[in-house]
Amino acid sequence: MKILITGSSGQLGKEIVAQKPLSMELLLPKRNELDLSNKIICKNYINFHKPDFVINSGAFTNVDLAEKESDLCFAINAEAPFIFANAIKEYGGNLLQISSDYVFDGRKNFPYETKDNRNPISSYGYSKAKCEEMIEEILTPNHQLVILRTSWLLGPQGKNFLLTMLNLHKTKNKLKVVSDQIGVLSSTFDIAKICWEIINNWNLISKKHHIFHRTCQGVSSWFDIAVEIGDIAKRYGILKNPAEVCPIKTKDYLTLAKRPMFSLLDCSGSNGIDNVECQYWRHELENIISKIKDKQ
Repeated sequence: MKILITGSSGQLGKEIVAQKPLSMELLLPKRNELDLSNKIICKNYINFHKPDFVINSGAFTNVDLAEKESDLCFAINAEAPFIFANAIKEYGGNLLQISSDYVFDGRKNFPYETKDNRNPISSYGYSKAKCEEMIEEILTPNHQLVILRTSWLLGPQGKNFLLTMLNLHKTKNKLKVVSDQIGVLSSTFDIAKICWEIINNWNLISKKHHIFHRTCQGVSSWFDIAVEIGDIAKRYGILKNPAEVCPIKTKDYLTLAKRPMFSLLDCSGSNGIDNVECQYWRHELENIISKIKDKQ
């Protein structure tokens, strides 16, 4: 079976590759081989290789920069999957699209269900929401699509909040972190595992639903996670003296893009994908940090 993984050099892509089942043949194009901002290259690549599955983990993920470069963000996050979907439909492939809690506006006060209306409040969120809408129309009639939404993705490599916080804990005495944006982290280990569960059970899963949510269990703020990063890293000897973390409001931390104030995802529908229940966020955060320690 031939699997194309876009974004294979990113934090999630690397973990998906690392967990690859032995029976899978992977296509791992570099950016100069598959430029997601180039429609012609995207179309030609799919038509030439005709992968059985595309795991589209490649994305424009800089949420603030997306406000300045909205056209590029849209090309990568929405138009490229649209091109993939059209090509896939013709020869009978399948698309596993990684999506985001940012397709929602964050105005609810209880977890978002897969059936809730999309209402993004940023250019990044808009690109992911439009992507979902466009590829649904093309691929859902023949069960060729699964959309996997996640949130606050963290892992031991790449660029993410965890690695940024570890560096700041080492170099600063005091940190200010937003405490009124509520959600929960996801682990690259868990999301990669779920991706392969979906691929291995495609016929069963894709016919049940075409959208799934997957995150860790529990509820947190970015402030909570920053504090826990310092505490866990100190226990593991990665940090000697973590910085003091001070909570601040979103209104006091100005960014180009708006963030959902509440973006918990209802993951009850995804529990049937995997026999292993997703972990509580603090436990999974410790698991990630332990892997960072192992590499030192």
